[in-house]
Amino acid sequence: MGLKILEIDNAETGILAYSVDSGDISEEASSTIWQRFDDAKSKREKIRIYAEMSALPKVSGKLVMEKLKRLGTIFSTVDRMAIVGDAGWMEVYATIVDPITKFEVKHFTLDEKKEA
Repeated sequence: MGLKILEIDNAETGILAYSVDSGDISEEASSTIWQRFDDAKSKREKIRIYAEMSALPKVSGKLVMEKLKRLGTIFSTVDRMAIVGDAGWMEVYATIVDPITKFEVKHFTLDEKKEA
């Protein structure tokens, strides 16, 4: 599966919600997310990201290059990000990434989903 858009996802309210597992991220799934960033940038809107992560996905070089090309758009459109999952590395990741981004990045355990 890799990446799946969740039911709580809502472009109209600025919520981008997805889950990530150890599968491959398809071009279709990633193009949906890139389009959301592009739309938010053109409308000068902000996105709040809710990401449930059960594992690191398999990522192609093409996907990495696409993300690098879009870093400016990502940084200018994201308001904040909630990373939800119980793996210990997620809290470390949020702690490292938060101070180097323009937006707030917080980690929540699965028990804290509603708070996220």
